[in-house]
Formats: sequence, structure tokens, C-alpha cells
Amino acid sequence: MSVSKKDVMLKIRSMGLIPVFYHPDMDVLLRIISICYQCGLRIFEFMHQRDNRGLRYFEHLVERADEFPDLILGVGTVLDSVMTERYVNAGAHFIASPFLRPDMGQICEQNEKIWMPGCTTLEEIERARSLRTSVINVLPGNVLGYEFIVPIAKQYPDLQLIPSGIADLRESSLAKWFEAGVMGIKLGPQVFTKEHIALKDWSAISKNVTALLKSIKKIQATVKPVNLDSVPE
Repeated sequence: MSVSKKDVMLKIRSMGLIPVFYHPDMDVLLRIISICYQCGLRIFEFMHQRDNRGLRYFEHLVERADEFPDLILGVGTVLDSVMTERYVNAGAHFIASPFLRPDMGQICEQNEKIWMPGCTTLEEIERARSLRTSVINVLPGNVLGYEFIVPIAKQYPDLQLIPSGIADLRESSLAKWFEAGVMGIKLGPQVFTKEHIALKDWSAISKNVTALLKSIKKIQATVKPVNLDSVPE
């Protein structure tokens, strides 16, 4: 499936949520992707592991992509340029990292892929912007808070901000993030809890995802969408 940067951004804005997950049992991993897909999500971030096992798992997911038409499949927690290039070659639609590594951004730029560097301070965000990055993974969200987003979104309307690690998933709390100017949020353990995974309580996970998406759609209906005019095609 041919996917442009604009395609990825439009999908993120439409969904308002990027689920992030990894599990050493491929059947469990595929089950979670399937649940997210059945709930209406069309974007998923595979969490890289610090060895080649993660790459093999991801390659298998790409091979199974026909089971999930129109799914945007990216990779997060990528730590260096070598793995960035390998995941891009394997078919990743976007690459996310927990910190700012310009060499990773260069590879994504060369391959016309979205790069989401992790930034914790305004200085890091400004540097990422100077590197022509259009999407910032703001973390940790539960520490920085939505108040951190407000002035940055106003000062740099060309940047798309996506926080990770939000702890409070109540609708009233989520609304504050979108009102502050985020394009979407990233969530993992908060939705795919260890308890539910261990028990293979797929119905509970499905209910979590469905309820979360319902809240986000309700919020998006009242919050002005972010501007995507600056995002490359």
C-alpha cells in the first residue's frame, strides 16, 4: 500500500488516537491489532524491541497487512538510524523515537516517511522544527500536562503535537489536550492492561478501545481540527 506523509497525518487527525503495543506472542499481537481494527482504528504503532526480534515481528505483520486494509502501520521506540532504515525498508509508514536524533530524521526524509521525534522541552521542539520535522511526540504527557502544549501550539501552528503517556483518560481530561491543540494522543498500557492481556480478556480490551474512541470522537466534534496545510504531500 502506497502511503504519503499527508495520508498518515490525515489518518492520525481522523482517528485522534495511535495505539502502541508489542507482545512476544505473535498471536496476542495480531489479536490486539485485530481488536483495534474492528473498533474502527486505522493506525497502529508497533513498539520496537532492542534486538532484531522486533524487526522480524514487524516484517511478519507487514506480510499479514492484507488482513487489515488501509491500516497505517508504524514503528515506535526506534533508537538509531540503522534500525530506522531497516524498518523503513520493511514497510513502516512512520517512525517514532523517544528522543531527538537528527540522523534518524534524515533517513525518514530521504524515504519520504513521517518522523516523530520524542521531545520533552521547548528547546528540543524548536530544534526538531529546525530539522524540518512536522510531527512531535511530546513526552511524558502525564508529567508535562496539557498546559505545556498550549503556548507551543499557538507559537508554532505548523507543528503537529502528539503526547504519549497520558494517565487520565476521562473525557473531561482528554478534552483539555485536544483543546490545547494536539492532533491526537498515543496510548498503550493504559488501554491494553497487563491484567487483561494475561487473562486474554479480549472483550474488556475491545470495550476500552471503543469507549476511548467514542470519547475522542465526541471531543473532536466540538474542537477545531489542527491545520495540515504545512504537511508535505
